[in-house]
Amino acid sequence: MTKTPSQTHPSAFSPSDLERLTGYQRQGDIERWCRENGVSFFRGRTGIWTTLDAVNAALGLKGAQAALAKRLEF
Repeated sequence: MTKTPSQTHPSAFSPSDLERLTGYQRQGDIERWCRENGVSFFRGRTGIWTTLDAVNAALGLKGAQAALAKRLEF
């Protein structure tokens, strides 16, 4: 059994994750949505996939996790 990116790393979005996120089922539509929204992605054998960091960066949250971690240090 081949593992999808989301099975190998918790912050990876597989093609099925992207279908749920975007509301599209066709890979071409999902790819267009990613491009239009500034989400970097990769093409794999089972379709396109991306990471939580790429989605956060497209939302302008790049570095937000690091800033939060720094504030939580005691």
